[in-house]
Amino acid sequence: MKKLLVTPEGTVELELTAQEIIQKQIDEQKAEQEIIAYEQKIAQEKLNKQSALNKLKALGLNDAEIKAIIG
Repeated sequence: MKKLLVTPEGTVELELTAQEIIQKQIDEQKAEQEIIAYEQKIAQEKLNKQSALNKLKALGLNDAEIKAIIG
């Protein structure tokens, strides 16, 4: 695996060290976990919103009244 080093004199391709390869893999795993956590957060927010709407409807509010409340 190579990395591109850009300097004022030009660009140079260098081989990654074992430590850099390990760090790259760790960073990729962390990024993937963050994406999964974000997607789960968005999904939970949608579920919470739908639950709140259902509860308002159960109280007898119609769609126009609910829209007036939440905007």
